[in-house]
Amino acid sequence: MTGGPAPSRAFLIATTALVMAALVIDGLDYQLLALLAPVILEEWGVDRGSFGTAMAAALFGMAIGAGGGGWLGDRIGRLRALVLSVVLFGCATVAASRADGVPALAVLRVIGGVGFGAAGPNAIALVTDWLPERWRTYAVALLAVGTPAGGMVGALVLPVLLPPLGWRGVFVALGLLAVALAVVLALLLREAPRAERVAGGEPVALFSRANLRLNAGIGTSFAALTAIVYGLNAWMPSFLTDAGFTLEQALAASFAFNACSIAGALLAGWLVRAAGSRVTLLGSTLLACLCLVGFGLTLDHAPAVPDLALRTTLDALAAGVGGFASVAVTTLYAMAALLYPPAIRAGGIGLGMTLGRIGGIGMSFAGGYLLDWAGGSALLLFGVLALCALVATTAGWLVRQHVTAA
Repeated sequence: MTGGPAPSRAFLIATTALVMAALVIDGLDYQLLALLAPVILEEWGVDRGSFGTAMAAALFGMAIGAGGGGWLGDRIGRLRALVLSVVLFGCATVAASRADGVPALAVLRVIGGVGFGAAGPNAIALVTDWLPERWRTYAVALLAVGTPAGGMVGALVLPVLLPPLGWRGVFVALGLLAVALAVVLALLLREAPRAERVAGGEPVALFSRANLRLNAGIGTSFAALTAIVYGLNAWMPSFLTDAGFTLEQALAASFAFNACSIAGALLAGWLVRAAGSRVTLLGSTLLACLCLVGFGLTLDHAPAVPDLALRTTLDALAAGVGGFASVAVTTLYAMAALLYPPAIRAGGIGLGMTLGRIGGIGMSFAGGYLLDWAGGSALLLFGVLALCALVATTAGWLVRQHVTAA
């Protein structure tokens, strides 16, 4: 961060904490539908394939919001764009509580998805603008846990909130929470001096020839990893309950997945500093692939009534996938935040996230159909996810410039 008096340590901590809170709520509101899917499916009596439209709808919005929101943040300021995005997805979450079928729910999730998508690149760029160079990798790692932390919080609080409020009341409560936080962000935070200069409308060279390998490598790996992360977040409760797990047991596996995603993201900040982004990305994606193969084979040979040993094994494998995939995703965030020039930082992060949503959209749509085509077996789904993990190595060998070990 350059220009003007140096910000106080308290301000930097408060900025990081409030932006982190925005991303946690972003992740929580996004993952609400997946966590509540079994309840809504039972109430509406629709099949999983049809409901996949609503599952994927937010990702369509996120694809638009990530790229468009990053572009907007580079021009009007990262904080302004972040506040607008939080207000948008909060209001859309409240409105989704009034949906009476898949089409209406899908439309509202597209609108909310624009907000979900725009929040990420502007949050990371805003904090990166403020922090000194030596702390940026760690800050990116911390912010990367926002979405999985939201899923973890959801898995913890939904069993408490769902009985008294119902799924519609949960949507209202958490949407209003997002709007309240947006007000706090607008009142307490400010743009970094660099971001204020960038907001003046400098020409953007994001799609120049110099960025071709960086754009392609980060975008491809984001797409493959997003397919894994959002595919499991979207369909894990459903395919586990189909395999004989109770909803509480299925949510426990989702909790393990998201909890270790948080640990993996935090660990990634240290790994990138210690080993560099290339080694960290290649190692984490290959280990995620092994965990996915193990998960699919174990579940495919599971007894009709899952015992404690099986539940523990699958929880551990879910944790492994979540942890290793999160290390890889966080490494991509660090690459985008540190390798793109400051003037196009939010746009570069947003481009990677936009291309990433393509994978998430495809898997949210395909997940239900893959389960149905396999007659309820999850083996086909996990085979596709394992292939995605191999594709996610692309940024490791295609991108020439990497974040080097400190």
